[in-house]
Amino acid sequence: MKTRLFRGVILLFLAVFALGISALNSEAAESFFDMLNPSEESDGHYTMKDRADSAVILRTARILHPGDSFIDEENRHFRVVSIEGRTAWAEQTGSESASPGDLSGPLSPASGAVVPKGQNDKPRIGIYHTHGAESYVPTDGTDTIDQGGGILQVGDSFTRALQEKGYPVNHIREPHTPHDAGAYQRSRRTAEELITEGDQLIFDVHRDAVPPEEYENTVNGEEVTRIMLVVGQQNQNADNNRSFATDLKNIADEEHPGLIKGILGAQGNYNQDLTPRAILLEVGAHENSREDAERAVTLFADIVDNYVTGSSAAPGPTAAPPDRLSLASVLKVILLLAAGLFVYLLIAAGSWSEIKRKVADFFQREFADLRAPWRRDNDEEGW
Repeated sequence: MKTRLFRGVILLFLAVFALGISALNSEAAESFFDMLNPSEESDGHYTMKDRADSAVILRTARILHPGDSFIDEENRHFRVVSIEGRTAWAEQTGSESASPGDLSGPLSPASGAVVPKGQNDKPRIGIYHTHGAESYVPTDGTDTIDQGGGILQVGDSFTRALQEKGYPVNHIREPHTPHDAGAYQRSRRTAEELITEGDQLIFDVHRDAVPPEEYENTVNGEEVTRIMLVVGQQNQNADNNRSFATDLKNIADEEHPGLIKGILGAQGNYNQDLTPRAILLEVGAHENSREDAERAVTLFADIVDNYVTGSSAAPGPTAAPPDRLSLASVLKVILLLAAGLFVYLLIAAGSWSEIKRKVADFFQREFADLRAPWRRDNDEEGW
């Protein structure tokens, strides 16, 4: 009985190993990892502090990790070095604005990107909402509306402002509820739809969940919420999207100072592996008013327009094909399975030497038929 059980465990491990390799490009596997790696706190927020003087740098509901980065409103560069509870201790690594690079002109096929054109020869823009239930308490009466929250109306305002500037905009108002760790997998299909339809600039519009003063500001005499740009660091387009975010912030600092709160480089993908010009926008927080958030995205449309038509439009690469799941992630699962298998075998066998003996016996029995033809061929050839 124990021999049959031992054999079954090894066969199960081999099957899971094969399935893990075949799952490199499967939606189910990616969804599984999304569920294991939530990107936001469901209750409360993280505070990033300067390790030099304990000054507060940032508060965000996004879960922070060592290695995360933040460029604040004054273009000071910080990197998280340790986490204590919900406090992320960071060190300043620089203070100068990053160069936007070789800014040779507006978006065009000559820049190296395939840019489908819409009306007035302007590129298509895609807007969607991974967490479409998010709302603004002062305006919407609650922070969450499952069938579609106030954040969708912020997306509507962003859409109208861009359309008034001549851009063809594809705004998908699907809320992708519930607001859980699997939302990014559900919204991935929406992001893929936008790209398939030819959208070249992709914005996933959210709102944060921190005290309102974190985002309150006055820009050009108007009360608005500030906007934080979030770039996922776990995908092959991270550098391109970081450059995209930096260009947008540099333009905003000139055109609408105080509009952009900063650029957060966080662990995660956020579906930004699909294209080199994808940004997640945090437009205010749940205790800010939706009207202030709508004014903010209207101003942000000016920044996008400047990026596309002005001298700040940096040429970019073509979109890379989606990478459903990294090899490293699959290898992590395989290592975890191997560790579990080893513990089980150690308990069942009683010693390391007994495990080696049983494994050797297993492979000798299971692969005897495969070795037999090889041996016959070698005997016939005189080896």
